[in-house]
Amino acid sequence: MLRAFLRWSARRALRWFYRETVVVQVGVVPDTGPVLFIGNHPNDLPDVLLGLEACPRHVRYLATIAAGAGGAARKGYEAMGVIPVTRVRDARKMRAMGVDMAAVNAEAGRRMAQAFSQGHVVGVFPQGGVHDHPQIGRLRTGVAMMALEAIDNGSVFDVTVVPFGIQYEAPRTGGSDAMAVVGRGWSLRGWRTERLAQGLEAGVSALTDQLRTTLLGVTRNAPDWESRTECDELVAAVAAVQPPATTASQAPLLERAARLVPLAEALVASRRSDAATPHASRLHSFVSELSHLVHDAAGIRTSARDHARVLQGAGLAAETRLTPLWALLLMTPAALIGWLTHGPIFWVVWRVAHRFAKARSDVVARAFVPGLQVVAAWYVLLAVVALATLRLTGEATWLTVGVLLLLVTQLPTAADVAVAWRDGWRGRALVWRVQRWPAARRAEVVRVAEALRSEWRAGP
Repeated sequence: MLRAFLRWSARRALRWFYRETVVVQVGVVPDTGPVLFIGNHPNDLPDVLLGLEACPRHVRYLATIAAGAGGAARKGYEAMGVIPVTRVRDARKMRAMGVDMAAVNAEAGRRMAQAFSQGHVVGVFPQGGVHDHPQIGRLRTGVAMMALEAIDNGSVFDVTVVPFGIQYEAPRTGGSDAMAVVGRGWSLRGWRTERLAQGLEAGVSALTDQLRTTLLGVTRNAPDWESRTECDELVAAVAAVQPPATTASQAPLLERAARLVPLAEALVASRRSDAATPHASRLHSFVSELSHLVHDAAGIRTSARDHARVLQGAGLAAETRLTPLWALLLMTPAALIGWLTHGPIFWVVWRVAHRFAKARSDVVARAFVPGLQVVAAWYVLLAVVALATLRLTGEATWLTVGVLLLLVTQLPTAADVAVAWRDGWRGRALVWRVQRWPAARRAEVVRVAEALRSEWRAGP
């Protein structure tokens, strides 16, 4: 029951912050058997929650014991089957708590092997912590060591390694989109057998390098933040100018964007190298123009959906998925209740998250937890105030108490409606804003978009 509640809370937190979360299936997680589910970790807790969405099976994460030392966190760890480990960076804290780090990590290896023997999915972020950098850095060797030990000690014959890449359009911007890209799996035993047959080293170091290579294939990477932003803008713009998906064989907008990442990274690298091609330079010019127009329309420059809405406002066919006006109007009463009951506490949660975040990557995580706990406390306070009011007015009958409890339990749904209503109006407002631009400026949007589409189709 606690596990189900935690998953329900995770979906709520993601939905209240991000406009849409999508799982892109480049590969699949096997239905049965042991799986090592490895992911990147650029944005703290949201990465964990998106990993849960990406896997159709229950994921048992490896996680630092420092984060689960408290009572409530420890219960959550137990419910989700988390395997606790320690990190070098937590050494001082662990010593103060009297924790034997070597013993904890040895037990983690044993429990991972046991999980594999039981056919479980073990989720790991092999970077060893949150990595707020434009590319995946060097991985820790502990994951590779434990995985190989599980095979060598006979706990399991083989393990399927499946990567999942968390890709954000704007990780700390509310109302942006996020994707979890599931890559193609591969056999750990098969990898080692092939390496040994070729006379190559197949130990911990080689496996760690292979895990990193696997993650690079499903994540967004660049040598610096400027290149990373350029790549993200290229992905958003090119995905938006493609014809809208009309058949099952055509990928929807966000999936199209995720699949464009490797090409975009290669083009950005080409443009910045000594061997820059005219094609890459022209693409950069058109993308820069279009992203500036999106910014001028109050959209997110790295958002494929905001690019598509600007194109629609200029009169081009684009995949925008605007909420119908009639639906927004029908949602208005429930949305207003949702914002009246949640607007103040959402503001408080966001301000507190910014106040106590120690790094950029902490902000959203702190908005989720303890943010959800603050929201729950807010629900209790609303119920107490309403009940006290009823008592003072002599209206606190069992019927009214029952109605009150029903309303309190439906508050999360009201928040869902409020957020969907807000995102729906924001999308329409972006289109309307562009439609009110002078004809010459709308024509500029069309010119740039068609030039970008033509240049992309022409290739290098």
